[in-house]
Amino acid sequence: MKKANEATPIRSEFPVIAGIREMEGFMRFVEWASTPKHLRKPKYQKDFAKAIGVHQDTLTDWKKHPQFFSLVQARLSIWIKDRIPDVIGALYESASTEGKAGTVKLFLQLAGIGIEKPAKK
Repeated sequence: MKKANEATPIRSEFPVIAGIREMEGFMRFVEWASTPKHLRKPKYQKDFAKAIGVHQDTLTDWKKHPQFFSLVQARLSIWIKDRIPDVIGALYESASTEGKAGTVKLFLQLAGIGIEKPAKK
């Protein structure tokens, strides 16, 4: 049984990163920065700053944080992996309809089937 003066730990879905006071905004910025530019909403950094209630200079400072780009890279890696099945599906469609040698070769290589060039005589 807890005593009245015992502290209850605060749980958060965001990691603790030294030097960042506004963790939720920082992580939202990581997410936004890891989104391809043509898919970003809002499109511009200054508009994103306004949307999360910080000055755009804060975002510039956050980009200088030692962990910022490693977090962006990790999030981008997840984004890419989520889309692999769609890319392979598009590659299959292209290989099976257009039949370009390079596309077919890449598709077969992804399946573990290597195509060797015939030896020159």
